[in-house]
Amino acid sequence: MTNNPSNSPSIWPPLSDGPVCVILGAMPITPEEGQDIASIADRFLICADAGVDNARRHGLTADLVLGDFDSLEGGAAAAGEGALTYAVEKDDTDTMLCVKEGLARGYRRFLMYGALGGRLDHTVANITALRYLLDQDAEGWLMSHDNLVTMLQNGTRVYDRDDRYPHFSVFSYNKEAHGVVIKGGKYESQGVGEAHEEAGGGHSLVNSFPLGVSNSIVRDQLELRVRDGVLLVIRAR
Repeated sequence: MTNNPSNSPSIWPPLSDGPVCVILGAMPITPEEGQDIASIADRFLICADAGVDNARRHGLTADLVLGDFDSLEGGAAAAGEGALTYAVEKDDTDTMLCVKEGLARGYRRFLMYGALGGRLDHTVANITALRYLLDQDAEGWLMSHDNLVTMLQNGTRVYDRDDRYPHFSVFSYNKEAHGVVIKGGKYESQGVGEAHEEAGGGHSLVNSFPLGVSNSIVRDQLELRVRDGVLLVIRAR
C-alpha cells in the first residue's frame, strides 16, 4: 500500500492542493499558523475540544466542534451550538474522533494544528494518528511553528526547500524500513544504513537506532523514498 494514491510527488506543506480536513487542537498556535489555516480555501475545519478557543482567537470559523470538553473552560456549554459531545472515558482521543469524522466525510488529506507540544503522551498519540491514516489510504501532517511531521509508506515524496524548516529527520516507524533513498540532503542515501541493498537500491533503517536524525536540505528539493516500510518524517526549524 502507498500513501500516494496519485503515484506522483507531493510538495510539503500542501496547503492548497484540493480538499483537506483541518483539525485544530488545544495547543496554542501562532498568528502565522492561523493565517495558514485561513488561506486554505477548500477546507473542512474540525475543532477538537479546546481547539475551538484557538479558532476564536484567530478569527476562524469551525465547520464542526467535537470532544469530551474536559479541557475547554466552561465545558460543553462553551463549545457552541451543534457541538458533538463525547464521554471523557472512551477509547478514542479527541483528535482521533476528529480524524474518524473527517474520514467518514470522505476526506483523505488531513492537516492537524495545535497538536504538537505540551504533554508528550498527547503528542505521541497524535503521531500515532498519522499511522492510522495510512491504514485508511489517507495522509496527514502535524503542523506547528517549529515542526512539520508526516509519514511515508512504500512510496516517494518530493518536498520543496523552505528556509523556515531547513532541517529534517527520518525514522523507521516499524521494525525495519528497506530501500530508503534520500536525495537533496546534506547526508544522502549512500550514508544511510550499514549495507547497500542490491535489489531495488536504497538502504535500511531500523527503529532501534536513530541513524536518520538531524539532516539538512541543501538543494531546491528533497526527495525521500522507501520501498518497504513506514518512515516518520520530521522537518524542523
